[in-house]
Amino acid sequence: MAGGYGESMPLLVLARHAHTIPAAEAGTDDVDRPLSDAGRAQARRMGEHLATYSPGVDTVIASSAVRTIATAEAVAAGIGIDPAAVVREPSLYNGWVDDWAEAMATIPADASGAVIVGHEPTVSAVVAHVTDGGASGQVPRFPPSSIAVFRLESWDALDAPGVAGAARPELIRHFKD
Repeated sequence: MAGGYGESMPLLVLARHAHTIPAAEAGTDDVDRPLSDAGRAQARRMGEHLATYSPGVDTVIASSAVRTIATAEAVAAGIGIDPAAVVREPSLYNGWVDDWAEAMATIPADASGAVIVGHEPTVSAVVAHVTDGGASGQVPRFPPSSIAVFRLESWDALDAPGVAGAARPELIRHFKD
């Protein structure tokens, strides 16, 4: 995408964690469920894809669940960010749109791009909210390892509660096998 539309506009990526080991097989609490082998591959592909965007992503935020952290760390590695730099935001685990809006408000003003990794059904609701404030009633389908990519006029577009209707996604993509 280098040299293309929106090159100087901040990039916001809203993502759902990659495929996990089913709860019945994981033998852990939900928050501790790990990614499956397929999920680890999906998360790597998410990062590789996001590495093609200009400007790039320099901020990664994830819910505190093991699967979202693992997804975010793989994405970070794929885009050249130290996985240890992933910000863990506990409110995204069981949070709703307002919690995500607050997390978006923490993105540094000088960031060129940010990825936020979380869970369903919240990710779909947040994408709909950022797109049109939920007015259309259209909520995108977000299976594991899905992203929605937005170009923003500036990070100010995300100032809570102004996040509603901030932008239209330029891409919604699933990274299934």
